Amino acid sequence: MDNPEEHAFLYELYTMTRGDTSASASMYDIGKTLGVEKTAAGSLAESLFIQGYAELKTLSGGISITNEGLGALDIDLPAGAGNPDLDLGKGPVIETSGHEIVNLLLADVKKEMEQGKINYPQMDEMVMDIKTIEVQMLSPKPKTAIVKEIFRSLHQNLKLCGATALTEKLHCIISA
Repeated sequence: MDNPEEHAFLYELYTMTRGDTSASASMYDIGKTLGVEKTAAGSLAESLFIQGYAELKTLSGGISITNEGLGALDIDLPAGAGNPDLDLGKGPVIETSGHEIVNLLLADVKKEMEQGKINYPQMDEMVMDIKTIEVQMLSPKPKTAIVKEIFRSLHQNLKLCGATALTEKLHCIISA
């Protein structure tokens, strides 16, 4: 990246989202932090979109950093980030290859729950999340958005109990 203003804008986006590709921040807040007007902030964000370093998340100006954006800042990606083996597909329905991924991840979550590092309320919530995914996968057309959202819930609970490797895998799924 040659433009220092774009680099500063991208770095501020990274800072505001803590490097989480699924989190978003307002492009206007980023611009305000850097002392840039709204139109200039929009132009900088647009340039980052074109380069693939950021993507628009909301019509009100919410943007997120991409794995490419993290790479442009020379920030190490989490293990498995951008791994095509951990992708449910881009469509509204989980692709055939995604079924196996879901089953493997659910097996990993269940193993982690057996470790006993999770308190009862978390365990109860996680069991319901697992059941919800299992029921969704019984559908002839399991919905990608529903499964990703439940994996996001499982990710939050597993993060609290320190399941780092598994939370990295789930992060790849929910940010793809």
